[in-house]
Amino acid sequence: MIENGRVKNHSGEGAFWGNLIAWAVSFIAFVASLYAMGFWSLESVWIPGVIAMVLAVVAFIIPKEILGRGDSVDEERIHARHTAVQHHSH
Repeated sequence: MIENGRVKNHSGEGAFWGNLIAWAVSFIAFVASLYAMGFWSLESVWIPGVIAMVLAVVAFIIPKEILGRGDSVDEERIHARHTAVQHHSH
């Protein structure tokens, strides 16, 4: 990512606990959706099916849409003129 005309390290650097918590929440939602499928039967289709579908969607939306903003670029920040940049001449 580029910020103030300089290349920045990846966005996850230094955010170990936040990344771990996000992974755990997504993984738990995915495993819970698989667990909900265990209650699926011909007599009770809708409740376990809806729960499994919602949990599976949550498990994939959290990392993809909510946390996956590393590819978004602020065009104004990249192309703005930086008047505060000092040039050192030798």
